[in-house]
Amino acid sequence: MGLFEDALRHARASPDDESTQEIFRAAEAYITGAIDEKDQETNEANPVYRLAVCTLFSHWYDNREAVGNGQELGFGLRSLISQLQAESLKEEQEEEQ
Repeated sequence: MGLFEDALRHARASPDDESTQEIFRAAEAYITGAIDEKDQETNEANPVYRLAVCTLFSHWYDNREAVGNGQELGFGLRSLISQLQAESLKEEQEEEQ
């Protein structure tokens, strides 16, 4: 199953909702931009990356109507992003050695 389908299932979102693909692309771009690993194949093989994208997609999907009342990103999601950033930095340092 692809990452988009996983995100839909995670958020209990309808694939027929026109906003789902746009929200998914934005969530994926946000997480990819937060880390240095730009290889999409590598990212999608990483379960932490997949969970981060699904979690952010779910958060944004659930709060897509919010104006001024949107909730902050949860601690769990921030923790996932930090872990991905640390993994990327570690790999970069290993490559330099």
